[in-house]
Amino acid sequence: MHEREQGRYVVPRLFSYFARSMGKKQPFQLPADIANASSLMFIDSGDLVDLLFAAPVINFFGTNFPQIKTTMLVRNADAELVKGLMRVNVIISYDPRQLKLYSADYLALARKLRKRKMDAVILLDRHFSLERHLLAFASGARIRIGFEHPLSFPYINCEVRLSERGYEGRNMPRILQAIGVKLGEGWDSVSLMPRDVQHARQLKHFWKPEKDLLMVGLDPSSSKTRHHVIPEIIAYLANNLASRRRAKFLIFANPWDDKLVKDLVGELKGEIIDLKPENLSETIALLSQCDLFISGNTNLFHFASALGVPSIGLFTKFDRSGWIPESAPNVRIFQGTRGEKLSLKDFFSIVEEVLATRAVSSTER
Repeated sequence: MHEREQGRYVVPRLFSYFARSMGKKQPFQLPADIANASSLMFIDSGDLVDLLFAAPVINFFGTNFPQIKTTMLVRNADAELVKGLMRVNVIISYDPRQLKLYSADYLALARKLRKRKMDAVILLDRHFSLERHLLAFASGARIRIGFEHPLSFPYINCEVRLSERGYEGRNMPRILQAIGVKLGEGWDSVSLMPRDVQHARQLKHFWKPEKDLLMVGLDPSSSKTRHHVIPEIIAYLANNLASRRRAKFLIFANPWDDKLVKDLVGELKGEIIDLKPENLSETIALLSQCDLFISGNTNLFHFASALGVPSIGLFTKFDRSGWIPESAPNVRIFQGTRGEKLSLKDFFSIVEEVLATRAVSSTER
């Protein structure tokens, strides 16, 4: 371990030492003690895409174990989306400032969770977060499940090691499989609130009443690997698409990627739909109504994939195969090589392929 990494883990190791000395080891059996639990809490990771990946798993509990009262701890900004994606009994939202380890707000949040007397806790974070792992420990839950990490114990007493490297979106169900919970057919479907979808459909009809006109979503945001496709490339492909097919563009992006949006808009030659979603739920609902979605390896790319939207992922050399959705006929990856000219022939070919999948979608369109 590098010296810098050792320094970063000094505080977690100190907390681990005290947690081990204070904590009581309680035996448990899996999957029996999960199936027979009366309360189960999920703790978010702070990453929006992890909510998408966890939604089918959480909904699985709601459908197959209705006697378990489920609680979701999530950021304020994501709470409304959780209501639309997940079947949970209780949502506890927090401001990111509450996760300052030494603040009074953090201690109050820990006490609040402990009062709920959870039987089990599942962390969505694929990495180690002292603040979230410590909340899991402070909850007093007998079973605390999460992904394997050298610092996870004693915060987590059931660590799941991923033996195979597949799509990141399949890691959460692997947790259930690891503890012996069997997933039924259709467990992985993702759907949105009908009222949100209906509203988005109405907006789409207002801005694009012609059926043969494509509503193409574009997202120039930074990718999951903290890199991004330069806006000029997205515009180049979009402009050439608009020269062959009638299309209007709808721009999606993270608020902090405003410069990338301005650069993209400045390069686009086609008509842009002047529509800005009011919140995250409306953003996802509008995304579900796109006829085609083009972006890098962004959060919305994975939402589009899960919702059955015909999608083209513009991947860079930094976007490893673990970010490519598995068994997603509505998705194609277009990966360019630096210094080589993009093949428009290949691009148009995959556009036609994904557009042919519009009739087969997990979201009623």
